[in-house]
Amino acid sequence: MPSYGDGWDFFDPIADVDVFQVPPDWQTADGDLAAQNQLHSAVIIQIFTEARAPADSPFIDNPEDRRGWWGDAYSPFPVGSLLWTLYRQPLTDSVIEHARSYTRDAIQRLVDQGAAARQECAVVADKPRATMTITPQLFGRDGSIIYSRQFRRYWVQT
Repeated sequence: MPSYGDGWDFFDPIADVDVFQVPPDWQTADGDLAAQNQLHSAVIIQIFTEARAPADSPFIDNPEDRRGWWGDAYSPFPVGSLLWTLYRQPLTDSVIEHARSYTRDAIQRLVDQGAAARQECAVVADKPRATMTITPQLFGRDGSIIYSRQFRRYWVQT
């Protein structure tokens, strides 16, 4: 199974789609760009880009390194999530709940921008196997699921 940085694996619960076999967004058609997977790209960017952590975050090791993207200062829709702040934490119930909240906040921005009518996000942890699975879903205006993928992270605890 392919991985996407920092220990995350992508898998589709139905088709077991390999994200690295999905056509990239920069394909061309008739001499112009042909975006095929815009929603998938937007979800990945929102979940896995490092959002700027609040100065009082209990999960950052160095308050001087809050990360984030400078462009967020000029945008009404910040990019990324705070999942990165959890990677060095033990896989506790609190960390699982924070992961759920951080992922929902990140995906909600796609709803706020009009890319979907509503969203749901499940986060399930398997503590004995040290894994966390995030399943974001986006729904169209007619109520149908327009996006559903699972992302699994192997939690390495030191």
